[in-house]
Amino acid sequence: MNLTLPADLIWTVAVTPLEEQLPQPTKAPPQPIPILNRVVVSNHAAKAALRERRGTHDAAHRVVMHVPSAPPELRVMMSIPTIFNPNLNGMEPISDFLPSPNETVGFNYKVDGILGSGSFATVFRAVHEGAQNRPVALKCLKNAKETMDAGLGEARVQSMIRLHDPLGRRHIVRLLDCFYYREHLFLVYERLNASVSAHCTHLETLGPRARAEYWHAGSIGALSIQMLDALAFLTYLGITHCDVKTANICIVNAERRIFKLIDFGSVVLTHDAHMSYLQSLWYRAPEVILGLSWTPKIDVWSLGCVAIEVALGFLPFQFASTELVLAAHNATRGPFPPWMMEGPLGSIYFSGSGCVYEIDPRAAAPGAYLLHAVPNTTLTELLVQQLDPAIFGDVVSFGNFAKTLLTVDPDVRPTAAEALQHPWMASYGLPPIDPPIVPEGPLPPIDPQFNSPIGAPVTPASSDEVPLTAR
Repeated sequence: MNLTLPADLIWTVAVTPLEEQLPQPTKAPPQPIPILNRVVVSNHAAKAALRERRGTHDAAHRVVMHVPSAPPELRVMMSIPTIFNPNLNGMEPISDFLPSPNETVGFNYKVDGILGSGSFATVFRAVHEGAQNRPVALKCLKNAKETMDAGLGEARVQSMIRLHDPLGRRHIVRLLDCFYYREHLFLVYERLNASVSAHCTHLETLGPRARAEYWHAGSIGALSIQMLDALAFLTYLGITHCDVKTANICIVNAERRIFKLIDFGSVVLTHDAHMSYLQSLWYRAPEVILGLSWTPKIDVWSLGCVAIEVALGFLPFQFASTELVLAAHNATRGPFPPWMMEGPLGSIYFSGSGCVYEIDPRAAAPGAYLLHAVPNTTLTELLVQQLDPAIFGDVVSFGNFAKTLLTVDPDVRPTAAEALQHPWMASYGLPPIDPPIVPEGPLPPIDPQFNSPIGAPVTPASSDEVPLTAR
């Protein structure tokens, strides 16, 4: 598949500079509501039994892998442009990419700042010089094998998305270009506004009511229906995002409540190995923690966490250890069904009585502890206590929706397409942007000679997306 993007086929969205440059939060806010109580186990025999149950290894480093059946034999080709100086060969003087101010990367992208950075990549703010200086986000993968492989996987998945959504209407960030330059893989994306996480953090600085007045039931409904639409579409393609969180949902238009899902570096496909170590801890589905086999419903759980986070201003699962997160699941959405507690990793988290336990936690004296729920901390009770119906709207209906997404048992939890049918989705008059949500029938076969849709003609999805015209 040819990933070369003609200069006259790039599309982007109007960027609001103040929204775009909101700072990303660097750490979790303190947990404002007590959810759990630690109860020390004083009986010597009981303590010894729990230590034996846990074993000698840290629970966080127990990883279970589920290998699905072999995929059907199919091979396609992906071509990525390589940009180089023909007068030079060999390695770059330094392994990191450190552009100077206003440096042009590749042929067309002038860098004018950094949007963000992480363990695997740095995202630069840039403009496309050959297209009326339109803004783009230039993602530079770090020069290491694992990050290069992840970047190639991201490009492949984005190519599949563009093949089946050429108009870009499924609330997913659009890859515009991809190239190799100075020993780094670059992915060029449309530039969006701030993440939902940064937006919420910014609103908190404006006063105690600012976040609540923006993130009322209508805003959360708009966010939920767009993200469920994106997840239903991804499920149809056999894609699990695996990192749905407020930092990975960006604002397209804050006033109109338009959002897009970003960051496809952690994607798992149907025939990929499914591991028990993925998703950000606070958004991690319980079946992943317990080493059980999982499906794209783990993204539905994460979206439920997102909905609660923007409503309350915090997550009930914002804790530093996996044990505490799992205990918060049990406290707010439990109890767990026995078959989940008996899974591959169940014994290292659940005691024989079905209570989450800790061994020598960092924040307490050495010993064995059972984690019990504080009274009145079910999800419904938290929402009723914390949300003002005069500002938020119908708290009870929202609570029913959130509880549906945060169903502990994955066999009972709805798919994204099923969650779109929840009565709360219609209660605020928020229909999907482009029905039908999921195409009918199986996926069409992929032609190995097909020219990737990243290089194919496209049409702007909405008035928010304006064309970049080549000079």
